[in-house]
Amino acid sequence: MAAVDSLQEEFVDESLTCSICKDIYDDPRVLPCLHTFCAQCLEQLREEMNQFTCPTCGNQVKCKNEDSIKNLPSNFYINKLLNFWALHNSEEARCEMCESGTRVESVCADCKLLLCGNCLTAHGNSPALKDHYIITLHDLKDPGSRSKYTGAEYCPKHPDVRTTFYCQPCAKLVCRECTINEHRQGFMHSPREVSEVAQKYKDRLQTLVQKTQDTVDALKNTSNTIGKELATITTNSQVEKAKIKEHFVQLKEKLEKAEQDMMVKLKEMEKKQREPLVEEKEGFEDMLRSTEDGVKFCADVLARNNDVEIVTLMGQLEDRLKFLAANQAKREPLEKHITFQPSTEIKYELNLTCKQLVIVDSPVESVPTIIVFWPQKGQEKGAPQITVTSPSGYCVTLETTKISEGVFEAVWRPQTSGRHVVGVVQTGGGGETTGRRRWGRFSGKEGCTPLIVEVGSNSPVLRFGNKGSQQGQFDRPMDVAVRGDRLYVADTDNQRVQVFDLNGKFCSLFATTSNPESLVVQADGTIVVQCGEEVLKFSPSVELQKKLYLGEHCAKISGLAVQRDGRVVVVDSSQKIFLFVEADGTLVTQLKGQGFMQKHISSVCVDKEGNIVVVDSHQHCVQVFDSGLNFIRKFGEHGRQPQDMWGPTGVSVDSRGNIVLVNAGDNSDVGGVEHGKKLQVFRPDGTWVSTISSDGDKLNKPQGVAVTEDGHVFVVDSADHCVRKYKYM
Repeated sequence: MAAVDSLQEEFVDESLTCSICKDIYDDPRVLPCLHTFCAQCLEQLREEMNQFTCPTCGNQVKCKNEDSIKNLPSNFYINKLLNFWALHNSEEARCEMCESGTRVESVCADCKLLLCGNCLTAHGNSPALKDHYIITLHDLKDPGSRSKYTGAEYCPKHPDVRTTFYCQPCAKLVCRECTINEHRQGFMHSPREVSEVAQKYKDRLQTLVQKTQDTVDALKNTSNTIGKELATITTNSQVEKAKIKEHFVQLKEKLEKAEQDMMVKLKEMEKKQREPLVEEKEGFEDMLRSTEDGVKFCADVLARNNDVEIVTLMGQLEDRLKFLAANQAKREPLEKHITFQPSTEIKYELNLTCKQLVIVDSPVESVPTIIVFWPQKGQEKGAPQITVTSPSGYCVTLETTKISEGVFEAVWRPQTSGRHVVGVVQTGGGGETTGRRRWGRFSGKEGCTPLIVEVGSNSPVLRFGNKGSQQGQFDRPMDVAVRGDRLYVADTDNQRVQVFDLNGKFCSLFATTSNPESLVVQADGTIVVQCGEEVLKFSPSVELQKKLYLGEHCAKISGLAVQRDGRVVVVDSSQKIFLFVEADGTLVTQLKGQGFMQKHISSVCVDKEGNIVVVDSHQHCVQVFDSGLNFIRKFGEHGRQPQDMWGPTGVSVDSRGNIVLVNAGDNSDVGGVEHGKKLQVFRPDGTWVSTISSDGDKLNKPQGVAVTEDGHVFVVDSADHCVRKYKYM
């Protein structure tokens, strides 16, 4: 009996329990993905958002109206099992056929009778009842052995008649009497026997099952392949781990040997420097003692004040004091110091110099790099200039700044990747060059050589997302915004906004009324989203607070921004810019005319001063207005050079006022700076600073951009359905 109870409990846990509420099913409903949950549990998910994902498989379910859950089909079989389970566990559940009071072991869905074991046998032996649908305790213990169900539903209008027909136009089960009245064969109705319709459906389903089984087999094979690859990775990693350990054991031995050699060499160099200084010190100490003795003798003679003694020794005292006074302690200070110059290789050098050219960190394309220079003795006068020659032969000169006595610094922002040559041009005191003398890293020999530097490509430091509707996936993302440590992405065709941390880890999402195309997050966490002709305002807890319909003012909204006073700036690609009061959408200002002759406005943002930065993708330029929409400046022109623009589509401004621009480029499949698919950085006055275009993982169809406080920029790519993160400062 205990074994039976255990099986029954296991069946309830596996087959009759909702995975959301962890309780027995209450009105089980089947989702399109064929997973079953309580209707009330699904209603709770629907109330939280207009679309939700299946808790089991993650498939998205869209709710068109409040009756969406009610319209989902019931799980007929689970309902039958629930009814029988409830009757079986009831103290009053006794056989209704023999009325012997024997405990129930089965139920006939057609007779609507609870049956004991004996009556179950008798029922099955009756030819008239052989097609009835029976559920037994054995079915509960072994769900795979449940008998075939041939139909046991009864017509709601004719309770004593089974629904043995199916009206396809109405998609309803009906009884024979209904086929004579409400569902008579004709233009509007076509009742067919359930078995006939079911057979057609079975054939179709069987074909689909076979195709799906092929997919299952393919997935199993792929999963097995991945499993083998994982095992291969583990085995390979273990082998390489052993190699790494062996390598670093040998490396430690080499390091220890190199350290010992360095210490020996240091000791020899120290001795070589000390010996002449020790001899020099001894000579000065002898001179000091002799001088002190002469001064003391003369001082004693004067102290005794003996006239005869003074007159007698005057000549000797005078000559000696003159001689001692002429011995000045003149010497050259120590100019050479022992310096240790480490290397990334197991190779080190000790040089008797403290003067060198040093590049701080590894240079990366478009990112500032610090160069520090110590001139050698005799070259301290004048301001040195750093020269950098690119792989193409183009040479630039960097002005240096004196940061301390004898130390100069220059800031270099490489514009291309590859091998560069860094040298120094020494100028005279007036700024003129003196023989164009070049200096590089000290080689330990006579003369100097230029410093060879490898500049790395500014590839994305992070990329996440691919096409799909699951969490962390995108379908044509169009815009991105950053506030604090959170990244907000307008997942346009999925009709939602997804939230991530700055490392690309998914945090949350919320649905929008339609396709979101641009968004901005205010300082207080309020999220403003543009969907078509509507502007939606969400609280920091993503509750919809306001909805502004702007169709009567705008033909096509192409971007929005929010000023510090809360007013929403909306740009229209038809040469207009509007400023709206946030509360009710009342038009405050409309600008069109001089200083604003755009052809196609593609994006807008507001800087920390309240200035409005507008991008024109057809005229390949940027225009800036103050908070009152007065024109300030315009910059940019079409071209393939790093400083030129090519179809700018997105813009953002950092806390320093730098303008970060993303360009769509032409239709070439190559990408890169030469084809205009690039990120650009400009100073607030429009001066070009740098261009980012990585060698690998190139931009495809970039849209919105957003900058962070730590010098990074996020770009959404609507064609690659992803977000990329670059370092730009």
